[in-house]
Amino acid sequence: MVCELEFKYSAQKPYFWSVKTTHSYPFFGSDGYDSMDQLLQELAPSKTFILVDSNTANCLPVFVPKLANLDAEFEVLEVSPGEESKSLEIAANLWSVLLEYGADRNSLIINVGGGVICDLGAFIASTYKRGIPFVNVPTSLLAMVDASVGGKNGINFEGLKNQLGTFTQPNFVLVDPDFLASLPQKEWESGHAEMLKHALLSGTRWAELLALEPTALTLNDIEQSVAFKADIVREDFKENGKRKTLNLGHTTGHAWESYSAASGNPCTHGAAVIQGLHVALILSGLQNEQSELAQRYPWQVVQEEALQPLWERQLQDKKNTNGEVRYVLLERFGRSVWDVEITLERWTAAVLALNSAS
Repeated sequence: MVCELEFKYSAQKPYFWSVKTTHSYPFFGSDGYDSMDQLLQELAPSKTFILVDSNTANCLPVFVPKLANLDAEFEVLEVSPGEESKSLEIAANLWSVLLEYGADRNSLIINVGGGVICDLGAFIASTYKRGIPFVNVPTSLLAMVDASVGGKNGINFEGLKNQLGTFTQPNFVLVDPDFLASLPQKEWESGHAEMLKHALLSGTRWAELLALEPTALTLNDIEQSVAFKADIVREDFKENGKRKTLNLGHTTGHAWESYSAASGNPCTHGAAVIQGLHVALILSGLQNEQSELAQRYPWQVVQEEALQPLWERQLQDKKNTNGEVRYVLLERFGRSVWDVEITLERWTAAVLALNSAS
């Protein structure tokens, strides 16, 4: 069955929703630190752990002093940056450390980092002792508009993206745009890709966002993108219906991301999503929009030897049903369809058409 959805999006519509505590999220800027301090006081965690990678550890001297109620004896858990840390091995190591340090069900994990840290830390927290409180503090644009919001978390398995995970809301999300000051260009572009996806789904701001340099994005731009995703998640937390639309571009995208990593040429999540959006737009018959996207983010030609490995990865996609590869497509801006069966022949034709046009 193919399901359809037309979004009627308003930037003014409230986009906070309640989670485990009396707080809602996300909170932006300086007000967020005050609200997080209140949360820390209410939770009164027995132990506090801050998960970072070797890059985002540099954020702690800025982050920690802004929280008066943070346990002064917090422990820092540091992993290597990159998708390699979203593994069962790393997860097991972190669970072991929590046990070693006596973490109980009243302990707290604060995830300070990009999408990998938010995904990994949330997975660790949601599974340790059947769930302990956790907070996401995204430090990349991608994490702010995507990974930190929505309650989907997970790790990679057998070379495939996010095969193990849970649906668990964080107790709090703090978005501090000051963390973006040192963000590399490719990471700005990675987050920009998810914002462009939101524009296609909502039918708003496509041309405007496409024309913007990612580094010129404002806090208001970020808030509107978060608002759009949060609105959908509030209505369909477990992804039984309209939340599936947020997977636009992600079927080919996840396959491209895992294939690139396995080939020794890893790319950002956003770069993979751009590849997926190109394919989805062609499959949707929206050639004009695909051409507009290509002017900003050109299609990366897929070599013939990559076609079968990419398709095999899509056969393992979480959205599939009865062995059929299911896609999210667009009828037009703001009108999406999901659970669309795509065959190998149809997908290959789209990829070859993109190759020929490049």
